[in-house]
Amino acid sequence: MLHKVRRFEKLIFSFGVLIGVVLACLLVNSENETAMQTSCEIQSNADTSYSRWLAMQNIKKYPVDYEESSYGNTKRYNTVSEAAFLYNAVHVYCVVFVTKRRNALAVKNTWGNRCNEITFIGLSNISDISVITFKPKSSWQYLCDTMRYIWQHNKGPLHWVIFLPDDVFVIPENLRYYVAALDYNEPHYLGHDVTFWGKVYNVGEAGYVLSKGALLALQYRFNTSESCLKSGKYWKNEDFYLGKYLAEMGITPEDTKDNSGCNRFHRYNLNYVMGPHSNKGNSPTRRITNQINPGCYSKHIITFNGIEPDKLYLYEYLLYRVKVLQHGGTLGNKPPAMLKSEDEVWREFVREEGLGYLEDISPKRYFELWQRKIPSPEMLNDLLRQQSQNEFNNDASGPES
Repeated sequence: MLHKVRRFEKLIFSFGVLIGVVLACLLVNSENETAMQTSCEIQSNADTSYSRWLAMQNIKKYPVDYEESSYGNTKRYNTVSEAAFLYNAVHVYCVVFVTKRRNALAVKNTWGNRCNEITFIGLSNISDISVITFKPKSSWQYLCDTMRYIWQHNKGPLHWVIFLPDDVFVIPENLRYYVAALDYNEPHYLGHDVTFWGKVYNVGEAGYVLSKGALLALQYRFNTSESCLKSGKYWKNEDFYLGKYLAEMGITPEDTKDNSGCNRFHRYNLNYVMGPHSNKGNSPTRRITNQINPGCYSKHIITFNGIEPDKLYLYEYLLYRVKVLQHGGTLGNKPPAMLKSEDEVWREFVREEGLGYLEDISPKRYFELWQRKIPSPEMLNDLLRQQSQNEFNNDASGPES
């Protein structure tokens, strides 16, 4: 009898274990489904906010074949591109703090052209670029006076202002895409958030964005240059002071990561983000807590460090000049239609030179025409040599740094 009871107890124990495993699996599946549902809801909310804003503008968005719009019959596309529409609808004011002439020129000739308005701020005048100069006693006064200047002297509608150094590459189209559904009259403080001395703020190396509402709040707080001077006395801490004073007014950094957890604002160059580093540029006196996920690139990235001026031109070329066709290309590889045959072009050229018709020209006159229009090899070599010498002399003088 005792043997049967023990067997019965083992059976109950085994059955209980089985029930526990099944319940655990159901619980895990339920949690996974909830997590997936939450993720989908986040994805849905992020996607629909911009779509809802477009709908409020009575705008319908649909894809256009990239190759045909570039090389085909463009008349059939009686539309405006999304980037062009956002340029007119979302005003982005770019403020660039200049340290080097070459950097500022690179910004002006690349992404700066896609700002609605751009202002270069510096400590001294720089040739070739119009720079607004200040003589501050601290980096916070430098930034504070700059914000006051932008508020008082903007020429167009003031929606969003991005502040950044001159070695950062910006994709204004992605910034407009991100902020379009936000109310710029409300205080918004966007960028790459870090922690320093227990304060959360957006680091300056990645650039930070202030809405009109946030700028207005700062104007009330710092209504004179003297108030800017008295509120900060150190250098290289203006981004920390900005976050500190905004926090005192209840304005804190917003999470600007995309739905995959990747940053839209980067304080490092793209090569560095590929590596498992997290403390570059930190010092014992300024310990910054931040996290970088190696290889975590947002497809809607807004800023990243450009390193050197030539890299800014390279990014400009890759992003806006190179045409990537998903399914290969055919139209772009076809020669353009000839309005006139080669024979007719040659005949017209002979008539324009006053030599009559092609059938009437003699071999001697044909040779004279050829000799007059085509330089001899010696002349061509001299011309190329002179051009090379001029370019070498210009490079030897060196650009102003």
